[in-house]
Amino acid sequence: MKVLVIYFSQTGNTEKIAGAIREEASSANEVDLKKIEDAGSSDIAGYDFVFLGSPIHGGSLAAPVKEWLGSIQAGSDLQMAGVLTHAAPSYPEQNIAEFAEPIIAVCQEKGITYKGSFDCEGLLAEQLRPKEEGDGAPLSDHPNDEDVANAKGFVKDVLG
Repeated sequence: MKVLVIYFSQTGNTEKIAGAIREEASSANEVDLKKIEDAGSSDIAGYDFVFLGSPIHGGSLAAPVKEWLGSIQAGSDLQMAGVLTHAAPSYPEQNIAEFAEPIIAVCQEKGITYKGSFDCEGLLAEQLRPKEEGDGAPLSDHPNDEDVANAKGFVKDVLG
């Protein structure tokens, strides 16, 4: 199977998880890893499976990811899964589905099989961290080894 792992990352969180997904998927597949800014929507041609990585910005996928999604072509034999990172420690299950909604909608519209989404916490960007100790969300050590292992487990589940 030919797999594309494509992602957008500002702080390195999504990039770290995308790398883990590439590593796991490449054990039994031909895999390419690309930053979304280095790939056009036509780059999915010839792939069987796409992992699409995005941080959650303001309760939605990052703008470059939404833009890329909006320009992809139909792919009846293509399968896709989301890879989402977020600064909040956890979200109720229904919110992850809401965050992945743009991926789900494009898959339905374009005839692409949606295989679910993986999510994990990421380290809050430096510019968003509280200036004073105790002034907001605590700093995170995510994505950590457990998150990487869970991402690899997700790959095994969706690729079979």
